[in-house]
Amino acid sequence: MELKEATVLIVDDEPMLCDIFKRWLEVQGCRVLTAENGAAALRVLDAERVDVVTTDIRMPVMDGLAFVKILHSREWEAGQYTPKVVFITGFADVEPRDAYDLGVEALMQKPIDRKTFLETISRTLQSREEIWSQPVAEAGMPLRMNLPPVSTAVELGAIEFGRGGFCIRSEDLPLSLGPVRFELKFESEPLVLTGHGLIRWLDSGEHQAGIEILNFDDECRGWAIRRIGSVSSLSHIPRTCRQSSGAVRAGG
Repeated sequence: MELKEATVLIVDDEPMLCDIFKRWLEVQGCRVLTAENGAAALRVLDAERVDVVTTDIRMPVMDGLAFVKILHSREWEAGQYTPKVVFITGFADVEPRDAYDLGVEALMQKPIDRKTFLETISRTLQSREEIWSQPVAEAGMPLRMNLPPVSTAVELGAIEFGRGGFCIRSEDLPLSLGPVRFELKFESEPLVLTGHGLIRWLDSGEHQAGIEILNFDDECRGWAIRRIGSVSSLSHIPRTCRQSSGAVRAGG
């Protein structure tokens, strides 16, 4: 979906910011709705079909975290995951690990420029197939792992898939946030899962990392979309892998 076809709900208690974001989107042809807090946003969503919600965190009456939890509990009961949600945050408002686990598709840090704002909303509107087919310029840090079959790897707590990424557990994770080139070999699977991602959070104590998928290589994309693109998880990137007796080691 393109920006000009979308309906976007802006949730923020600062009228000036709402007006700025609204103007940016309307120039692109968007239909824009606004709400001053989470409670008002829920009322709007009861009456309107919305494609993307951008929401601040700190608001009176109902803050962004409470709003998203209620919104996704409704969607979970209905078996649906729309609209998509983008958080607009201050640096200490919410940990990325918690936000992505709540199902938030993206985080935008204040102050926000027009280009970043529009690019983020535009990407959020795209389907997984569209996103995962786009080329990536930067190769990123290597992440190579040999894993049991997919279902076993999940059961053992080596990996957990969300709708837009995965949580991985390994004693040999990359040491910093940023781009990554992943190569995941699952025993008995005919294809290696290869592509590019972004490490959105790291927990060295738990040997876990949350990786947003940017794309998959041509050779494995169809398999990946069938196996991962249909994951019925609330999380965009899961907060944790299931508990296991030990971490899986990465390897070439």
